[in-house]
Amino acid sequence: MRKIALLVLVVMIVFSGTIFAAGQRAGTGSVTNIPGAPAPFDGSTGRQLHIAHLSFLQEGEFMQMYRAGVEAQAAALGMRVTLLGRHTDAQSQANAVGQAINLGVDGIVVQHGLTETMMGPVQQALDAGIPVVAFDVDVQNPRVPQVAQNDPQHGRNAIEAIVRDFNAQVDLGYVYVAGILPLDQRDGPIQQTVNANPGVRIAAQTGTLDSPIAVRNADQATAVLRANPNIRAFLAPYNEFAKGIVMALEELGITDRVRVYSVDIATQDIEIMTQPNSPWVMTSAVNPFEMGAVSVRTLAQVMAGESVPRDVLVEPMIFTAQMLRDARVTNMEELLEAFPAFSSSNAARSPWMPAGSGQ
Repeated sequence: MRKIALLVLVVMIVFSGTIFAAGQRAGTGSVTNIPGAPAPFDGSTGRQLHIAHLSFLQEGEFMQMYRAGVEAQAAALGMRVTLLGRHTDAQSQANAVGQAINLGVDGIVVQHGLTETMMGPVQQALDAGIPVVAFDVDVQNPRVPQVAQNDPQHGRNAIEAIVRDFNAQVDLGYVYVAGILPLDQRDGPIQQTVNANPGVRIAAQTGTLDSPIAVRNADQATAVLRANPNIRAFLAPYNEFAKGIVMALEELGITDRVRVYSVDIATQDIEIMTQPNSPWVMTSAVNPFEMGAVSVRTLAQVMAGESVPRDVLVEPMIFTAQMLRDARVTNMEELLEAFPAFSSSNAARSPWMPAGSGQ
């Protein structure tokens, strides 16, 4: 019924398997010892440093690539990683802090999650002397650096593309789930731009993080599009949302009537965007591998006692379907080759960090 659904489910299965495997491997026989590095990366501990990564969102290719960046960067810094948490299970993520403390880890990365469930557990980790870095979740603690894409700019990029492409006259659908920090931050500029352009109207709003995300959002969007045939654009500021919108348009046979604008990019997204007459015409993106690497580099800086800013941001790039076609890009590897500036960033880099600290 929906051509993308099988691909989404395959990625989910592969991703679930790799999370389990990552938690089981990584031996303790080596010692973290980087020449010229500050303690504890200088071998002074006599052991391999160990960090925990506590996830909330796990589903989809973006998160798979993010996790790969976490593991690759940790390996480049001589550390091992234990991955904890279940998909959209806030209590499991909160409980994972206690697990990490009991494991005696040297640092923690908290990835997504809910402020109200993570504030207390994160404070417990800090009280235990374990540094914490947060990616895309506000734990409301000045001692915890916040790693993020520039999410307000993401939202601005997407809505401004819609305003421009439709000459500020369009009814649109909008996918949004409140309470998720990056989506909330993308929403601010989106609402401001809509309010500043009376001809741009949000005709309907949908959104869910229930699994499988793309399929569940496709179900919602199908009903919305049937009830609102006037919709000509759909703003889906998360690539799993965008996949669902495309699935709904295919289901209804109206891929030629509605354009899709999104945030994030991965190989499946590129494959869809570069198809002839694809409705998915634009996305604002940051390399997900690099976001995982930046999260670990920031944690390493905190562990080394360096001064780290409260907010560590990576700026997005805009990609249109036509740009990808013109560059003959069909996957993430080709995207990184065609657009080298997209590959990595200067965020959270210290002179002592070895080559290979990133993609």
